[in-house]
Amino acid sequence: MKCYVHNDVDAVGTCVECGKALCAECAVNANGRIICKDCAGRLATPRAFAPEQKKEPLLALILSLIGGIVTSSLLFSLGQLYNGQVKKFIILTVLNAFIGIIAVVIYAFGGAISYGIGCLCCLPVLALPLVLYIYELYDAYDTAERINRGEPVRDWLD
Repeated sequence: MKCYVHNDVDAVGTCVECGKALCAECAVNANGRIICKDCAGRLATPRAFAPEQKKEPLLALILSLIGGIVTSSLLFSLGQLYNGQVKKFIILTVLNAFIGIIAVVIYAFGGAISYGIGCLCCLPVLALPLVLYIYELYDAYDTAERINRGEPVRDWLD
């Protein structure tokens, strides 16, 4: 992501007030929050710099967990949608569906053909959904915290 003023310089964060990407030269530290010079000029009182969270990390985690449980593992990426990462949400949901189909095929056909031995041979593949779910839960929580700190947060394919 590039600075909104200096298009050739990488951003070091985003303004917690307006969301613009900022380089080190354009970023202003206001009580631990990163804001742009325009917002710093608008917010003249120290009270205006009181910490205000844009996202609730625990809510992002809970939404992911409940979404996954209610939809039988399809929407463990609901926290990414809450955090505004729509492309990441869509990609992870499609990936969850694809992995679910593979798991069903392995269980149904692998177990029927080889009397369960096929399922045992494929345990590493069947552990893949668990790894993906843990990643989705962690990413939802961590992304919400990074948004609150004013750090740059990218959606996939941007």
